[in-house]
Amino acid sequence: MSSRANGQKKPTGFKIKLVEVIRDSDEARLISDPMRRAILNLLRRRAMSQSELAESLGLTDGTVNYHLSLLRNIGYLTVARKSLEEHGIMQKFYAPTAYLYVPDVQSLPKEVARYYYPINIERIRGVLSAESAQGTQLRLTSKDVDSLGEDFARDLVKVAESFGDVEVTQGEGEDLVNEIYSRALARLVSAR
Repeated sequence: MSSRANGQKKPTGFKIKLVEVIRDSDEARLISDPMRRAILNLLRRRAMSQSELAESLGLTDGTVNYHLSLLRNIGYLTVARKSLEEHGIMQKFYAPTAYLYVPDVQSLPKEVARYYYPINIERIRGVLSAESAQGTQLRLTSKDVDSLGEDFARDLVKVAESFGDVEVTQGEGEDLVNEIYSRALARLVSAR
């Protein structure tokens, strides 16, 4: 049922930070979990209730509640709105505090930074695949890819920091995220 169909008004103009650079090892450890990243990803589009998240992710309400509690405790989630349902139950709709969370793996202890190693590799593989699709032939070893992944992660943090004061309306930030990634890629290329 749509939010308009059951009498709820769709909120407009809910502002969130564009990007949050993560340097705290406890925070970085918490969002290294794929399910928590999936929750943040869904919520950057629109505010959702615990039951909507559970349904979208194929999880139980209890599991989602656990992850929401952890994310709220570190300040990465807020309650965007509350709605009283027909049975008198207060439904909370959550939103992230930022559109994009970027861990600064260079400043994290190795035992936390290691969780981001596969993410960095997949991220740079995506960038390299896009370059190959444009006709650029790259001959790289696995060591090259590892190095590029680390360098791109570092450049991504540098660029993200320059967007630290930017706010976006929830659901509208992808164009700026693309700009952050493009600038990080330009830094990477210019350094090579």
